[in-house]
Amino acid sequence: MIRIDYATDSLVIEEELQKVFNFISRGARYDRWHFDYHLAAEVLDVKEGGVGSVFSIEELIGGFYLKHVGRVVELDRNRRFVWLGRFAVFPLVWIGTDFTFEEHPRGTRVTEILYFEMAPWWLLLFPVLGMRPYFTRSACRRHINDELSGVKRLIESGDYEPSDVVFALEDEELMSRVKRYR
Repeated sequence: MIRIDYATDSLVIEEELQKVFNFISRGARYDRWHFDYHLAAEVLDVKEGGVGSVFSIEELIGGFYLKHVGRVVELDRNRRFVWLGRFAVFPLVWIGTDFTFEEHPRGTRVTEILYFEMAPWWLLLFPVLGMRPYFTRSACRRHINDELSGVKRLIESGDYEPSDVVFALEDEELMSRVKRYR
C-alpha cells in the first residue's frame, strides 16, 4: 500500500493540549465541526489502548452521502491520532486523517492531514478523484480548514459538554454506550 498525503492545514487553538486532543480524538460534536458536510459520528468498538478501535462518520459532500467506518491505527496520547477506513467513493482506496498536536505559546497547534492509501496500481486511476469538484486538493484543504476552525470555535467558546474533553478511554459513560467493549 502507498500513502498519499492529499491535503493538510493547521491552526492554533487557544486551549490546553490535553483538552484539544481529547475533544478531537473522540469526535466530540463532530456534526458541528463543519456544518455543510458533517452529519454524525459514533464510536462502535473500543480496544484497550485505543489502537484498533472502530468508529463511523457520516458526511454529505456535494450531494454524495458518505459513511466511512474508520479504525484507529495510531494513538499517541496528546501527540497523534490517526485513523484509516475504506473510502466510500472508491472502496478499493482507503481514506484517513492524521492529526498531530503540539504545545504552542497561545495554546495548541493542531495539524490535520487527509490521506489516502491504495495499492500502487490504483495510482493510475486515482486522478479521477481530483476531477470531482468536492474532492480536489484545494477543496479538501478548505474542508480541513473548516473542520479545524469549527473545532477551534467550539473549544474556545466552551460550547461543549464537560465529557467532550475527557479522554475517551477514561470515560466510563461513553464506554457503557459502546456496542462492543473489550
